[in-house]
Amino acid sequence: MKVEKNIPIPPKKSRAKNNYVPLLKAMEVGDSFVFDREEMRTNTFYVTALRLGYKITVREIDDNQNRVWLLEK
Repeated sequence: MKVEKNIPIPPKKSRAKNNYVPLLKAMEVGDSFVFDREEMRTNTFYVTALRLGYKITVREIDDNQNRVWLLEK
C-alpha cells in the first residue's frame, strides 16, 4: 500500500429513493400494514422509522409475512 496526499473525497453516492417514507408518514399511531419478507427487508422499515423519529414494531404473522405497527410519531 502507498500513502497518498491531497486526494479529494468524492461525494457520497445517493441511495435509491426510500419508498417507505410516504407510507410511514401517511400512517397514524396504531395503524399497521403487512409485507412479504421475500420482497422487503424488515430492517429497512426500522431504519426509515428511526430516521423519521418514529417508533415501530414488527411481528411475524405467518411463514413469509410480517406486520408493521406504528407506535409513536
